[in-house]
Amino acid sequence: MSYWTLKLAPTKYCDDVYHVGSQTAPCYLINSTDGIILLDTGMPKTLYQILLNIKEIGFDYRDIKHIIHSHGHIDHIGGTRALVELTGAKTYIGKGDEDTVSGRDGLQYTNEFNMRYEEPFEPDFVLNDGDRVVIGNKKFDFVSTPGHTKGTMSIFFNASDKGRDYRAGTFGGGGLNTMSRKYLERYGLPLSLRDDFIKSIEKVYNSPVELHIGNHLGDNKHNEKILHLGEEKNPFLDGSTWKWFLDKRKAEALAFFENDK
Repeated sequence: MSYWTLKLAPTKYCDDVYHVGSQTAPCYLINSTDGIILLDTGMPKTLYQILLNIKEIGFDYRDIKHIIHSHGHIDHIGGTRALVELTGAKTYIGKGDEDTVSGRDGLQYTNEFNMRYEEPFEPDFVLNDGDRVVIGNKKFDFVSTPGHTKGTMSIFFNASDKGRDYRAGTFGGGGLNTMSRKYLERYGLPLSLRDDFIKSIEKVYNSPVELHIGNHLGDNKHNEKILHLGEEKNPFLDGSTWKWFLDKRKAEALAFFENDK
């Protein structure tokens, strides 16, 4: 796959949240009173797209102060080391994935992409279940939702549009690829991560989410919603895809686990 070519125009979700990533490697810009916060940083090869998109929407990448990660896979942490070198931003990762981002455990999903992980970093903050982090006018609540990785975090925070606050949320890792028996056995990971995944979905299912941030763009029907931008109602401020996605992924997971015993 040629990640260099998978460009995507930036998308404004609301007044202080933008998608600035590529087609396959999401990255979200959250504007706060303490500078720019990034949620995930895409692939190493798509970092240039993030920088261009940040410039296009009128921000300066040098104002990036914080980088929060949903989990430790290469398509979510790939641009972090370079951004830290450029900006000095503080980095956050869920407990269980700190050895992944630092390069110690080999679980970055690089082998599966036929890549090498050459951008390790030591996170400034390792997050635990139930942690709240306040950054300027933004309050981030972290919920441990393991399964996709050991340290996957679902993240909830306040976003703003036209003077009103909304509850934004992302399910930190919904892919089933890392829960195949072959993958788990290859890396010596417990099969119980499958049970953890189902429990994780149930744990956050009833969380009040008005602005659904997709861990990948299909999770929140990003491509369908952008067709309705400019209409009277902001399509991204419709939290209906939150339970839609979790229901869909739970059913897919249960079927996958049944067929991959």
